[in-house]
Amino acid sequence: MKYSVIVPFHSNSNYLTICLAALSKSIDPDDSEIIIVDNNADGSQIDKEIWNDKRYNIISVQENLMYPRAINLGAANANGECLIFCDADTYVTADFHLLLSRALDKEDVGYASAKLLNMQTNNIQDFGITSSYYNFPHPFAGRPQNFELVSKDHYPLAACAACSAIKRDLFMKMGGFDLELVQSYSDIDLCLRLSASGYKTVCVVGAKAYHHGASTIGSGMIADLKEDTKGVFLSKHPHVPVLIQNYLEIACNYFLELNRLRVKDYFIINCSTIGNPALYLDAVSTALEIKETMRYNKPYSYRDAQQIDFLNFIPHTIRNYRVPILYFVDSFLSFRENSLWKVCRADFDDIVVDRHANIELLRNIN
Repeated sequence: MKYSVIVPFHSNSNYLTICLAALSKSIDPDDSEIIIVDNNADGSQIDKEIWNDKRYNIISVQENLMYPRAINLGAANANGECLIFCDADTYVTADFHLLLSRALDKEDVGYASAKLLNMQTNNIQDFGITSSYYNFPHPFAGRPQNFELVSKDHYPLAACAACSAIKRDLFMKMGGFDLELVQSYSDIDLCLRLSASGYKTVCVVGAKAYHHGASTIGSGMIADLKEDTKGVFLSKHPHVPVLIQNYLEIACNYFLELNRLRVKDYFIINCSTIGNPALYLDAVSTALEIKETMRYNKPYSYRDAQQIDFLNFIPHTIRNYRVPILYFVDSFLSFRENSLWKVCRADFDDIVVDRHANIELLRNIN
């Protein structure tokens, strides 16, 4: 058997049925198996049709295994040469598994991940993970799926496990996912361990999947648990390579190909939630040859906000500044629907930079 698709499932059968419907269209049962690891879920969560469908091998455990243990249990019961991990809230596209496994044919590639798309917007959710010390941005998140900077296969620091592949023998050799990383970071950890063993991670541009994320109900996967897990991860990897500057340089070069700045003096306002905004702002200022007139800190209240009312958030005195402004935010998408703010700033080449290395003129954000 060539492929073993492992679907960890806790709750929310609505997404599970969508996931399995897409997998059944793409996966050939003659050389593949679909393993559902049903953990800490009432048996009624899974439809009887799924229980009775011989295409699915269901492993049922009356315990919340959390992600690493659920995947490892599925892998231990897998027969395929290639393991395909699919979260229960993904919707894969045709031949995704063929493209992922083909990428693994290269001797130096150990892990392959799909281009993950937002279910609502059709835009990039994840196409690789990088590092800015203790933060792990997703380069170019929020951009259209055909955005030029995500149009080729990409070798990042790490990649999301939601729709990914690895050869079974290699996964077992690496010891599977780390069971201590119960809430996130297990995929980054695996990629770092693979890198230390000489294997690259690749994001495959043609392999696409829609991903919801955080769709389980009552799983206990809360923010506090994620913070605890992050502490475990960072104690294990105290010297993660810092690579966000590479993406910022690429983004700045692309920005300058499309835009000619009329002036170079910029007022800089930090509206991000991260603890090291200077890492970004210094890199962008240098690459764009911007002269900083002043830097002002106005952090927002929560991470990766998709919409901020800047008319009420930023003081009116700054809104009326007669010089261009460079805004640093968690997500450039937070400037959507700020039409009046854009009208007030129409005379200037205001620039928006976010922690995922997106750089855009304010007037171009719709």
